[in-house]
Amino acid sequence: MRTAERSPSIGNLARAAIAASAFGVASCSAGDVRSSDHLASVVSAAESAIASPPVDDDALKKVVYEDPPAPPWAPTDRAFHYPLPEDFGIRADSGGDGHFLAPRSHGKHNGIDFLAAVGTPVFAACDGKAKSDVRGGYGNVVQLVCKLPKELGGDEGLHASFFYAHLSRQDVPKKKWTQVKAGTTLGAVGKTGNAKGPRVTSHLHLEVIIRGSEKEALEERHAGVVPKANAAADRFFEILADTCLEPAKLEAKDHKLRRERRADPYVLLMCASKPKPDLTRPEDRHLAVAQVKWSSHYQARGFDVDRGPQ
Repeated sequence: MRTAERSPSIGNLARAAIAASAFGVASCSAGDVRSSDHLASVVSAAESAIASPPVDDDALKKVVYEDPPAPPWAPTDRAFHYPLPEDFGIRADSGGDGHFLAPRSHGKHNGIDFLAAVGTPVFAACDGKAKSDVRGGYGNVVQLVCKLPKELGGDEGLHASFFYAHLSRQDVPKKKWTQVKAGTTLGAVGKTGNAKGPRVTSHLHLEVIIRGSEKEALEERHAGVVPKANAAADRFFEILADTCLEPAKLEAKDHKLRRERRADPYVLLMCASKPKPDLTRPEDRHLAVAQVKWSSHYQARGFDVDRGPQ
């Protein structure tokens, strides 16, 4: 006796049709299915769709779309010079953090502590006038006044007063302004003033103040509050945002770039200097444990903040 060919049950057909229709595979009914082979292919497709993992809507919501990278950026007027022959980044030790506006017992840190070995020469950041002095907790200091690069407000008369502190020696006359060129050796890194203690790793403390004219900058004492100087600083930061901060997408991660008339020295140098030395790790272990990279406190999309604009 010949065994009759077995046909799919109506229930199986219905289940296949519902599954296939639900996942967009096919619209299936008893009249549409002409063979068991066709039904098998429909069921197989439906089962594959059912077996696929469900879409996680929450996971999709967590996707972060980053802005496209900014084009490589570098200042067009590179009139300034890095203040040291090597770059070890920022000093941070049990004596305190050395980044701009780091907490201090007296308030906030007005400059940056550039990690460096005692005796390392320090250079003039710009063409201008310099003099040396001794200033209490700052120890041996050199003050340097120069016009800002044209694109940063120099064409409007804006000037910068750089303040180098804790030096071991000074190579410019005491309390007498003398003309210097960018890159001129002004002295050497030391541990004078309140940097003498064993908890404080050797460094160059560098401050920058913005003033509206050379006369005002030469009179600058790098102390206290000078409300009348804020207008010049306001203008400088407007220009800085347009010419450097926005094009380079440069910003600090954890602090403001300004305190009244004071500016973040790292930012000014990156926005106006020739290429800086590569950031390297000190061979001296005592220095190495106090090193903090620039990228710990800054970020940019126009250049690598540890390397600087190229």
